[in-house]
Amino acid sequence: MTYILLLIIISTILSYLILKFIYRIIFKSKKSVSKFLVFLGSIGLIIFYYTPYSYYLEPSFYKFKEICKLDPEIYQANGGKLDEEYYNKVLRYFDTDLDNMSKIKTLRISDDKKHFSYWFEKWVEDRISFDFVIWFKNENATKDNIKKVSVYVWWRDLRPFPSSNEGTGFYLSGDRENCDYFKKESNE
Repeated sequence: MTYILLLIIISTILSYLILKFIYRIIFKSKKSVSKFLVFLGSIGLIIFYYTPYSYYLEPSFYKFKEICKLDPEIYQANGGKLDEEYYNKVLRYFDTDLDNMSKIKTLRISDDKKHFSYWFEKWVEDRISFDFVIWFKNENATKDNIKKVSVYVWWRDLRPFPSSNEGTGFYLSGDRENCDYFKKESNE
C-alpha cells in the first residue's frame, strides 16, 4: 500500500514539475498548470516506469558490449586468437601494453606460491567494472609465459526500483549484468 501511495505521489509531483517547466520556460506562459494535464502526466509516468525497456537505450551499454567482445570465449567465438594483439587490445583499457605492464602502480600481483598472475582493475564511466587477470606458468611474467587470461566485466543498469527489507526499510536498487548476457545471445 505504501509503495502504491509513494508511486502516485512521486509521479504526480514529477508530472507537475515537468509541465511547469514546459509552461514557464519553453512557452514563457504565466498560466497555472492544468490539474487534468498533471493527472494525465502522472498516469503516463507510471506507465513509462513499468514499461520494459531495452538495454540498447543506455549509452553505457554499448561500451559494456564493446568490452565484453574482449572476453576470451566471445573473442575466440568471433574468430579471434589469443595472441599479443589481443593482450594489447585489452591492456589498452588500462593504459599499458604487454611490454610495459609491470610498470603499472595499481597492478595487483598474486602472492600465492603456486599461481602467478597480474590483476588489472578499472571502472569505466562509473557503471562498468572491468577486471583483467593474466595467469603465468611460473614466476617469469613474460608474454611467452602466459598460461591463460580471465576477463570479468560487470555493468550496472542503474534503473532504480523500490525494494523493501521485511517492511522495516525502503531503498532503491538496480540490476547488474555481466558478459554471460552476450554468451546467452550467441547460443540462441
